Amino acid sequence: MKILTTLIFMLSLCTPGFSQKDRMIEQIRKHTEGMAVWWAGHNSWIMKSEGIVVATDLYLENSQRLAPAPITPEELASEIDISFVTHAHGDHFNEYTSRILLEKSSCLFVMPESCLPVARKLKIPDSRIRVAKPREAFEIKGVQVTPIRAIHGNANFAIYYEANLQDCGYLLQINGKTFLQPGDSYLLEDHLFLKKVNVLFFSPTEHNTYIDRSVILINALNPDYILPQHHSTIAYQEADRFWAKGYPDEVKILLSQALKEKYHILKPGEKITIK
Repeated sequence: MKILTTLIFMLSLCTPGFSQKDRMIEQIRKHTEGMAVWWAGHNSWIMKSEGIVVATDLYLENSQRLAPAPITPEELASEIDISFVTHAHGDHFNEYTSRILLEKSSCLFVMPESCLPVARKLKIPDSRIRVAKPREAFEIKGVQVTPIRAIHGNANFAIYYEANLQDCGYLLQINGKTFLQPGDSYLLEDHLFLKKVNVLFFSPTEHNTYIDRSVILINALNPDYILPQHHSTIAYQEADRFWAKGYPDEVKILLSQALKEKYHILKPGEKITIK
Protein backbone atom coordinates (compact mmCIF):
# COMPACT_ATOMS: atom_id res chain seq x y z
CA MET A 1 0.00 0.00 0.00
CA LYS A 2 2.86 2.38 0.84
CA ILE A 3 4.47 1.67 -2.55
CA LEU A 4 1.17 2.28 -4.35
CA THR A 5 0.64 5.57 -2.51
CA THR A 6 4.13 6.71 -3.40
CA LEU A 7 3.58 5.79 -7.05
CA ILE A 8 0.31 7.73 -7.22
CA PHE A 9 2.03 10.77 -5.71
CA MET A 10 4.89 10.58 -8.20
CA LEU A 11 2.46 10.32 -11.11
CA SER A 12 0.59 13.37 -9.81
CA LEU A 13 3.77 15.40 -10.18
CA CYS A 14 3.59 14.80 -13.92
CA THR A 15 -0.02 15.84 -14.41
CA PRO A 16 -0.76 19.17 -16.11
CA GLY A 17 -2.78 20.43 -13.14
CA PHE A 18 0.06 19.94 -10.67
CA SER A 19 2.60 21.44 -13.03
CA GLN A 20 0.46 24.54 -13.61
CA LYS A 21 -0.11 24.94 -9.87
CA ASP A 22 3.61 24.71 -9.21
CA ARG A 23 4.56 27.23 -11.90
CA MET A 24 1.74 29.78 -12.04
CA ILE A 25 3.45 32.61 -10.15
CA GLU A 26 6.65 32.04 -12.12
CA GLN A 27 4.69 32.21 -15.38
CA ILE A 28 3.16 35.52 -14.34
CA ARG A 29 6.51 36.97 -13.35
CA LYS A 30 8.25 35.83 -16.52
CA HIS A 31 5.53 36.99 -18.92
CA THR A 32 6.85 40.19 -20.53
CA GLU A 33 5.36 40.38 -24.06
CA GLY A 34 1.80 40.34 -25.29
CA MET A 35 -1.36 39.47 -23.35
CA ALA A 36 -1.81 36.38 -21.20
CA VAL A 37 -4.68 35.20 -19.02
CA TRP A 38 -4.58 32.68 -16.17
CA TRP A 39 -7.57 31.02 -14.51
CA ALA A 40 -7.27 30.54 -10.75
CA GLY A 41 -10.70 28.84 -10.57
CA HIS A 42 -14.23 30.16 -10.03
CA ASN A 43 -14.40 33.79 -11.34
CA SER A 44 -10.75 34.47 -10.58
CA TRP A 45 -8.88 35.58 -13.70
CA ILE A 46 -5.45 37.15 -13.76
CA MET A 47 -4.48 39.16 -16.84
CA LYS A 48 -1.06 40.55 -17.65
CA SER A 49 0.02 42.81 -20.50
CA GLU A 50 2.87 45.29 -20.82
CA GLY A 51 3.77 45.01 -17.16
CA ILE A 52 0.28 45.59 -15.70
CA VAL A 53 -1.47 42.79 -13.79
CA VAL A 54 -5.20 42.93 -13.10
CA ALA A 55 -7.52 40.30 -11.66
CA THR A 56 -11.23 39.72 -11.17
CA ASP A 57 -13.12 38.29 -8.18
CA LEU A 58 -10.07 36.77 -6.52
CA TYR A 59 -11.08 33.75 -4.47
CA LEU A 60 -7.85 32.10 -3.35
CA GLU A 61 -9.08 30.62 -0.07
CA ASN A 62 -8.82 26.83 0.10
CA SER A 63 -11.50 25.90 2.65
CA GLN A 64 -14.23 25.00 0.12
CA ARG A 65 -12.16 24.28 -2.97
CA LEU A 66 -11.93 20.89 -4.63
CA ALA A 67 -8.16 21.42 -4.85
CA PRO A 68 -5.82 24.08 -3.46
CA ALA A 69 -5.73 27.37 -5.34
CA PRO A 70 -2.98 27.40 -7.99
CA ILE A 71 -1.56 30.63 -6.60
CA THR A 72 -1.58 32.13 -3.10
CA PRO A 73 -2.55 35.69 -2.22
CA GLU A 74 0.95 36.19 -0.85
CA GLU A 75 2.48 35.22 -4.20
CA LEU A 76 0.12 37.39 -6.20
CA ALA A 77 0.60 40.36 -3.88
CA SER A 78 4.02 41.08 -5.35
CA GLU A 79 2.60 41.35 -8.88
CA ILE A 80 -0.98 42.65 -8.86
CA ASP A 81 -1.92 46.23 -9.74
CA ILE A 82 -5.74 46.15 -9.68
CA SER A 83 -8.23 43.80 -8.05
CA PHE A 84 -11.70 44.08 -9.61
CA VAL A 85 -14.66 42.93 -7.48
CA THR A 86 -18.15 42.42 -8.88
CA HIS A 87 -20.22 41.93 -5.72
CA ALA A 88 -19.97 41.25 -1.99
CA HIS A 89 -20.48 37.47 -1.82
CA GLY A 90 -17.53 35.73 -0.20
CA ASP A 91 -16.68 33.64 -3.25
CA HIS A 92 -16.19 36.87 -5.22
CA PHE A 93 -15.11 39.49 -2.67
CA ASN A 94 -13.14 37.02 -0.60
CA GLU A 95 -12.11 38.46 2.75
CA TYR A 96 -9.16 36.10 3.26
CA THR A 97 -7.67 36.93 -0.13
CA SER A 98 -8.41 40.65 0.02
CA ARG A 99 -6.99 41.04 3.52
CA ILE A 100 -3.64 39.63 2.40
CA LEU A 101 -3.61 41.80 -0.72
CA LEU A 102 -4.34 44.81 1.46
CA GLU A 103 -1.45 44.04 3.77
CA LYS A 104 1.15 42.76 1.33
CA SER A 105 0.47 44.65 -1.90
CA SER A 106 -0.15 48.19 -3.06
CA CYS A 107 -2.93 47.18 -5.46
CA LEU A 108 -6.07 49.23 -5.96
CA PHE A 109 -9.51 47.70 -5.38
CA VAL A 110 -12.31 48.48 -7.85
CA MET A 111 -15.73 47.58 -6.49
CA PRO A 112 -19.42 48.59 -6.57
CA GLU A 113 -21.03 50.51 -3.73
CA SER A 114 -22.62 47.26 -2.52
CA CYS A 115 -19.12 46.07 -1.51
CA LEU A 116 -18.23 49.05 0.66
CA PRO A 117 -19.47 47.49 3.94
CA VAL A 118 -17.07 44.58 3.43
CA ALA A 119 -14.30 47.00 2.47
CA ARG A 120 -14.88 48.96 5.68
CA LYS A 121 -14.78 45.71 7.67
CA LEU A 122 -11.42 44.90 6.10
CA LYS A 123 -10.26 48.50 6.73
CA ILE A 124 -9.33 49.12 3.11
CA PRO A 125 -8.50 52.84 2.97
CA ASP A 126 -10.44 55.09 0.61
CA SER A 127 -7.20 55.90 -1.20
CA ARG A 128 -7.08 52.30 -2.47
CA ILE A 129 -10.74 52.03 -3.48
CA ARG A 130 -12.33 53.10 -6.75
CA VAL A 131 -16.12 52.80 -6.63
CA ALA A 132 -17.62 51.50 -9.87
CA LYS A 133 -21.13 52.47 -10.90
CA PRO A 134 -22.91 50.60 -13.71
CA ARG A 135 -22.78 52.43 -17.06
CA GLU A 136 -20.29 55.04 -15.80
CA ALA A 137 -16.95 54.46 -17.56
CA PHE A 138 -13.56 55.53 -16.21
CA GLU A 139 -9.85 54.86 -16.55
CA ILE A 140 -7.52 53.48 -13.90
CA LYS A 141 -3.80 52.80 -14.34
CA GLY A 142 -4.20 52.83 -18.11
CA VAL A 143 -7.11 50.34 -18.09
CA GLN A 144 -10.36 51.56 -19.65
CA VAL A 145 -13.22 50.35 -17.45
CA THR A 146 -16.91 50.23 -18.35
CA PRO A 147 -18.94 48.87 -15.43
CA ILE A 148 -21.86 46.76 -16.66
CA ARG A 149 -25.15 46.27 -14.84
CA ALA A 150 -25.41 42.91 -13.03
CA ILE A 151 -28.60 41.35 -11.66
CA HIS A 152 -27.87 38.39 -9.38
CA GLY A 153 -29.84 35.17 -9.82
CA ASN A 154 -30.73 32.41 -7.39
CA ALA A 155 -32.01 28.83 -7.28
CA ASN A 156 -34.86 27.73 -9.56
CA PHE A 157 -33.84 30.36 -12.13
CA ALA A 158 -35.29 33.11 -9.94
CA ILE A 159 -33.86 36.59 -9.47
CA TYR A 160 -32.10 36.78 -6.11
CA TYR A 161 -34.27 38.36 -3.36
CA GLU A 162 -31.38 40.63 -2.33
CA ALA A 163 -30.34 41.54 -5.89
CA ASN A 164 -29.57 45.23 -6.28
CA LEU A 165 -28.68 47.75 -8.96
CA GLN A 166 -25.24 48.49 -7.54
CA ASP A 167 -23.57 45.16 -8.35
CA CYS A 168 -21.71 45.21 -11.62
CA GLY A 169 -19.63 43.36 -14.14
CA TYR A 170 -16.82 44.96 -16.10
CA LEU A 171 -15.83 45.51 -19.70
CA LEU A 172 -12.08 46.05 -19.48
CA GLN A 173 -9.94 47.39 -22.30
CA ILE A 174 -6.28 46.55 -21.77
CA ASN A 175 -3.79 47.45 -24.49
CA GLY A 176 -6.40 47.23 -27.23
CA LYS A 177 -8.08 44.01 -26.08
CA THR A 178 -11.51 43.93 -24.44
CA PHE A 179 -12.50 41.53 -21.66
CA LEU A 180 -16.04 41.02 -20.39
CA GLN A 181 -16.44 39.84 -16.81
CA PRO A 182 -20.22 39.88 -16.21
CA GLY A 183 -19.96 38.93 -12.54
CA ASP A 184 -22.94 37.04 -11.18
CA SER A 185 -25.82 38.08 -13.41
CA TYR A 186 -28.66 36.89 -15.54
CA LEU A 187 -28.46 37.72 -19.22
CA LEU A 188 -29.16 41.44 -19.73
CA GLU A 189 -29.45 43.69 -22.75
CA ASP A 190 -26.45 45.50 -21.29
CA HIS A 191 -24.42 42.45 -22.36
CA LEU A 192 -26.03 42.08 -25.76
CA PHE A 193 -25.53 45.76 -26.62
CA LEU A 194 -21.74 45.47 -26.40
CA LYS A 195 -20.11 46.01 -29.78
CA LYS A 196 -16.79 44.21 -29.44
CA VAL A 197 -15.61 41.68 -26.88
CA ASN A 198 -12.33 39.91 -27.55
CA VAL A 199 -12.43 37.72 -24.45
CA LEU A 200 -15.65 36.57 -22.80
CA PHE A 201 -15.73 35.13 -19.30
CA PHE A 202 -19.17 33.65 -18.63
CA SER A 203 -20.83 31.60 -15.89
CA PRO A 204 -22.96 28.65 -17.07
CA THR A 205 -24.63 28.07 -13.69
CA GLU A 206 -28.29 27.95 -12.80
CA HIS A 207 -28.11 31.34 -11.03
CA ASN A 208 -26.29 33.03 -13.91
CA THR A 209 -26.69 32.48 -17.66
CA TYR A 210 -27.00 28.68 -17.35
CA ILE A 211 -26.89 26.85 -20.71
CA ASP A 212 -29.43 28.39 -23.09
CA ARG A 213 -28.73 32.01 -22.18
CA SER A 214 -25.00 31.39 -22.31
CA VAL A 215 -25.44 30.23 -25.90
CA ILE A 216 -27.46 33.36 -26.69
CA LEU A 217 -24.74 35.56 -25.18
CA ILE A 218 -21.94 33.80 -27.06
CA ASN A 219 -23.76 33.91 -30.39
CA ALA A 220 -24.57 37.60 -29.94
CA LEU A 221 -21.05 38.70 -29.03
CA ASN A 222 -19.05 36.25 -31.18
CA PRO A 223 -15.92 36.79 -29.06
CA ASP A 224 -12.45 35.70 -30.10
CA TYR A 225 -11.97 33.70 -26.90
CA ILE A 226 -14.79 32.06 -24.95
CA LEU A 227 -13.81 31.08 -21.40
CA PRO A 228 -16.32 29.51 -18.99
CA GLN A 229 -15.96 30.25 -15.28
CA HIS A 230 -17.85 29.50 -12.04
CA HIS A 231 -17.35 25.73 -12.45
CA SER A 232 -15.15 22.85 -11.24
CA THR A 233 -13.81 24.80 -8.27
CA ILE A 234 -16.10 24.56 -5.24
CA ALA A 235 -16.99 21.40 -3.30
CA TYR A 236 -20.75 21.54 -2.84
CA GLN A 237 -23.78 19.82 -1.37
CA GLU A 238 -27.00 19.42 -3.33
CA ALA A 239 -28.41 22.64 -1.84
CA ASP A 240 -25.49 24.57 -3.35
CA ARG A 241 -25.65 23.02 -6.82
CA PHE A 242 -27.46 26.03 -8.31
CA TRP A 243 -24.43 28.28 -7.78
CA ALA A 244 -21.46 25.95 -7.44
CA LYS A 245 -21.94 23.65 -10.41
CA GLY A 246 -21.38 24.94 -13.93
CA TYR A 247 -22.23 23.34 -17.27
CA PRO A 248 -19.43 24.34 -19.66
CA ASP A 249 -19.52 21.11 -21.67
CA GLU A 250 -23.27 21.36 -22.22
CA VAL A 251 -22.85 24.90 -23.58
CA LYS A 252 -20.10 23.88 -25.97
CA ILE A 253 -22.24 21.14 -27.52
CA LEU A 254 -24.79 23.74 -28.65
CA LEU A 255 -22.30 26.04 -30.39
CA SER A 256 -21.38 26.17 -34.05
CA GLN A 257 -18.10 24.61 -35.10
CA ALA A 258 -16.59 28.06 -35.59
CA LEU A 259 -17.45 29.04 -32.01
CA LYS A 260 -16.30 25.70 -30.62
CA GLU A 261 -12.85 26.45 -32.01
CA LYS A 262 -12.78 29.62 -29.87
CA TYR A 263 -14.02 27.81 -26.76
CA HIS A 264 -11.51 26.92 -24.04
CA ILE A 265 -12.33 25.07 -20.83
CA LEU A 266 -9.30 25.74 -18.66
CA LYS A 267 -8.27 23.97 -15.51
CA PRO A 268 -7.36 26.07 -12.46
CA GLY A 269 -3.81 27.31 -12.95
CA GLU A 270 -3.84 27.12 -16.73
CA LYS A 271 -2.80 29.96 -19.01
CA ILE A 272 -4.02 31.12 -22.39
CA THR A 273 -2.25 33.62 -24.64
CA ILE A 274 -4.48 36.27 -26.20
CA LYS A 275 -3.39 37.18 -29.74
